[in-house]
Amino acid sequence: MLESSKLRTAPKILSRSILALGVTIASAQSFATESRSADQIVDSLQKNYDATVDFVADFRQETEVKTLNRKLKASGKLYFKRPGKMLWRYEEPKGQFVLADGKNLYFYQPEQNQVIKSPLKNAFRSDIPLSFLLGLGNLKKDFNATLKGTEENQYVLRLEPKGELGGFSEVLVAVGRSTSDIDWVSVRDAAANVTTIRFSGMRKGVGVQESLFRFQVPDGVDIVELGQ
Repeated sequence: MLESSKLRTAPKILSRSILALGVTIASAQSFATESRSADQIVDSLQKNYDATVDFVADFRQETEVKTLNRKLKASGKLYFKRPGKMLWRYEEPKGQFVLADGKNLYFYQPEQNQVIKSPLKNAFRSDIPLSFLLGLGNLKKDFNATLKGTEENQYVLRLEPKGELGGFSEVLVAVGRSTSDIDWVSVRDAAANVTTIRFSGMRKGVGVQESLFRFQVPDGVDIVELGQ
């Protein structure tokens, strides 16, 4: 019975990880010789996504759940469109999605037969690492960034909220050297669970259709409204 109860917490951990909504750390010598500062990398990253009208990317998500002593894996496709719209469409778990339509956030769990709905501004505060993608925050204003390390094709930043920690203890972001795109995000929460989301195959300016972000209630599914 205890194990069954723990397993039911897994979807909740995955959902929190999305909101907090993508590492190998370089040596101290590499850090010392790095020519770009954390502020410069953050500026390039913010400028890159501020200029991005829409994009599509594949994602792979892995969560190390301490209480279960196991890893939960998920994957799918991410669609993004300004202003304030995105869709995380999961291929695994099959049928699950997280949708932001510019006003509300919807999280659908097929196995729970329910949709959790909350105002977008409540779900994605400025101190959530991926909020800047939706135009709800600014990395430089909301976070202190330090250069944690470097790799051949990436910078690894550590982000620390200037306000409260917002339920997570560490956020690492890998930024492509040549692209200024987010390659992956790793979030450690207060319970020491670690979620890493890796992005690949990103395509920008593809003309993502508005209809993709219109929420339709699946047949026979309950809607649970939070924070209205």
